[in-house]
Amino acid sequence: MVSEMIAAAMSTRVSFFLDGEPDLDALRRGDPDRDLALFQRGERIWVLQTYLRLARAGHPVELTDTLPADGLVVFHVKHRRAIERQWTPACRAVLVGARADNSATAIADFEILQNRSDVAAGRRFFVPHWPQPGILPRDPARGMAIRRVAYRGFDGNLAPAFREAAFQGLLERAGIQWWLDSVPFAGTATDLARVAWHDYREVDLVLAVRPPARDLHARKPATKLYNAWLGEAPALLGAELAYRELRRGPLDYLEVETPEQAWSAIASLRAEPARYAAMIENGRARAVELSPEAILERWRELLFSELPTLAAAPRVRRWQGRPLVLKKLLKRALPRVA
Repeated sequence: MVSEMIAAAMSTRVSFFLDGEPDLDALRRGDPDRDLALFQRGERIWVLQTYLRLARAGHPVELTDTLPADGLVVFHVKHRRAIERQWTPACRAVLVGARADNSATAIADFEILQNRSDVAAGRRFFVPHWPQPGILPRDPARGMAIRRVAYRGFDGNLAPAFREAAFQGLLERAGIQWWLDSVPFAGTATDLARVAWHDYREVDLVLAVRPPARDLHARKPATKLYNAWLGEAPALLGAELAYRELRRGPLDYLEVETPEQAWSAIASLRAEPARYAAMIENGRARAVELSPEAILERWRELLFSELPTLAAAPRVRRWQGRPLVLKKLLKRALPRVA
């Protein structure tokens, strides 16, 4: 099947647009399972990592900082201004925008979403966010003991109550270490180098609770959940739409909102080692659906089958929804009449 898709792709030019990078050649040599520091920013996760995984699978994809004249062009919506600057009336490229945590972009013909909250048939498509590269699963030798609870992510994405000394003290009195493996959102390269977001070998539980939001964080992905599945560590997670979309049963994760609820969940798992073990086994099974291989297959299907078919429809259908942007771009591109 893969060979047939690669053959079909030969007739579809697929480019990945990445703006503001000083050395694209170096990025083209990156390894998504080894060069973990390359993928700390959303633009590189969505554009660079997808390019690298498709290229390694044998697909004739391109990585560029110049807007191609035709074919499918995958870009992160934070780079829409660069797309607009390079666009001309002669451009026939089909723009595929990865929205990530941002608002919709009117210049995209099609959009990639990281959860199903705004999916629309033929226009906006759910593709799971890539999991953390190079995940090292929990060491089975740890048994069913719960001795370390970890949060890994950006500082601002953890509810403040879990940063207070009271929560850490509660865990420490029970013989549990609270591992805050986090950095500021605009962290430096030094900050990012000290985190171990891929390493679950000495993690017994994952905890990730954002500050509450009325929309259940409708723009966020479920990455922390399936990173936990891949890391074979049960998860305590906040109320979020993306998590609930994936949930099939009580073994997938435990939903908590406060330190008190988190402690209650931890205590119950310590008292029921069989349930803790069942959550680990369930996570292994669920992880298959969201492994890099499974997500790569979704990208193949979308870029080399679905979108080329949709893009072949009359152009007015593809450009529907962005007439004001086109008018602005045309006005910018055409010479002024004296």
